[in-house]
Amino acid sequence: MFNGKLSKVVNRGPESWQFFAFVFAAICGFGLSLVDDFVKGAILKVPIKVGWFLFAFYILMVNAWVGNRLVKFLMWLKRQPQ
Repeated sequence: MFNGKLSKVVNRGPESWQFFAFVFAAICGFGLSLVDDFVKGAILKVPIKVGWFLFAFYILMVNAWVGNRLVKFLMWLKRQPQ
């Protein structure tokens, strides 16, 4: 009988990781350009940009709930009409 602890492993294809990278780059680029436009103090720009990058990285690359929703969205986009 198996007495070990089960873990959940999700294997994603390379296409979904490319999609994650594209979405991550788009969100980071948009956020960093907003910081350049709205933050006037040069000393505040760097910590805000680093914070935005880390927040976007966590939400899009680490958080499993958001990752699963992005994969479902990718599958919805790839669906061919019958």
